[in-house]
Amino acid sequence: MKKYVFFAVAGLIILSSSCRRAHVPSPAEEKTARHRVIAVLPVEMIYTGTRPKNITDSVIGKMEERESKVFQQFLHDNILRNGNNDRYMLMVSVQHYINTNAILNDNKISIRDSWFKTDEELAGMLNVDAVVRMKVQEKRYMSDAASMGIEYGRQVVGEIFKKSVNVPNKTNDILASCSIISKGETLWNNNYRSASDWDTPPEYVINNITNNFAYRIPYRQRR
Repeated sequence: MKKYVFFAVAGLIILSSSCRRAHVPSPAEEKTARHRVIAVLPVEMIYTGTRPKNITDSVIGKMEERESKVFQQFLHDNILRNGNNDRYMLMVSVQHYINTNAILNDNKISIRDSWFKTDEELAGMLNVDAVVRMKVQEKRYMSDAASMGIEYGRQVVGEIFKKSVNVPNKTNDILASCSIISKGETLWNNNYRSASDWDTPPEYVINNITNNFAYRIPYRQRR
């Protein structure tokens, strides 16, 4: 009887062992395995929808570039936070976004210019193995100027019209994408859709979007 019990237990151990499979690296993991340093680029911002009255191209440009740097900072910080914790470790170094922007500025590349430069040009300039590129498109549902942007929008509107603005709950739909690009090849891409309103702090919206990407980036490894 003891022999039967032994063989039964041994059989279960063998069966459970055979069912276990080693982690098979994804194509993205294989291609990024040799990367040592990455840089998070300024985020490309695109505003679509009804054009608010009395808002100039200059004002729109300033809002896009200001939001671009806020998204860049949050994405940089969330990559580090999600990659260095009790469960995961980050397999690459992340160039600080302030250094990234300083190098771009030294090379006379503005925030907006960086959106349209090739990854090879920027990676060589920044001395990194890959760049993290993010694009955010905000579709407005209002004709009022208050619909412009989820960051600092009310402040800008107040300065222009010298009055408070009543805003309905939903002001924007936000469609975001994030990619890792190296040597002209997109190694990883993810998309995220969200909505913004004036009842939700803009930092909360931005953090949710960038945290979603940072959690899925292939440079993380379980401890």
